[in-house]
Amino acid sequence: MKIHNTLIIGSGYSSIGYATASPETVICEEHQVCDTGFCLPLRSYRYNAYSPKTEEGSQLLDIFNSLSLFKDGKQNTNGFEFAMCKYIVKKQLNVLLKCRVVRIVRQPDLIYDVTVHTNEGLTHLFAKKVLDMSNTSDERFYTVLFVCDDIEKAKDKLLSAYCGSQIESAFYAGRYALHIPAHDTDENRIKLEIYEKWCSLGIDAKILYMSPVFYGAENADKLCDCNYDNPIEAFEAGYFYAKEDDK
Repeated sequence: MKIHNTLIIGSGYSSIGYATASPETVICEEHQVCDTGFCLPLRSYRYNAYSPKTEEGSQLLDIFNSLSLFKDGKQNTNGFEFAMCKYIVKKQLNVLLKCRVVRIVRQPDLIYDVTVHTNEGLTHLFAKKVLDMSNTSDERFYTVLFVCDDIEKAKDKLLSAYCGSQIESAFYAGRYALHIPAHDTDENRIKLEIYEKWCSLGIDAKILYMSPVFYGAENADKLCDCNYDNPIEAFEAGYFYAKEDDK
């Protein structure tokens, strides 16, 4: 029976940082992508500079630079998933995708018996520690990536139609991200409401992508990527968390 040192629920840059510092770690991610903190929700295209403090962080930054993901004060958030996958393969980290935790039972010997559901059905993983990086914040947002030839003309309609929303320029010219406060978690209903309002107002912009609901930093565990503006910073936060945890 394989017993992992740590099982992390949720994949993100902070969790792979933790796994880098603590190799006997398995990461269980219910989505089919690894970067659920930045890329999946398209959380921000704004680049906040951060200088790595570890050799591993520098190696990750080298991957980002090789893919030209940072430039002119912006970051190509869409490319963060590829960067993460390259790093995971390079370091041979143990990340299980489409792996949903169903049940956690602490056994008499203090080992956690974690039941997970994968494409192969139900199976069991065992670990000395379980860390849950799920975000339970009350702040929820939804991002719409769109292309627009005249953003000044469309901006007033968008900001008045979606109360409390913000618009930022995306990485490529003519592309923008609209971040909308979400008061619902039914993503299909959210998408339909956004699309219907978009069409009824005649907004002259083409929707390219609608993200899943993502959560703000309020009340989030420190292993959550949402606490950090830069993926390298999130990675090193997880790395140092593991070093402290193993003492």
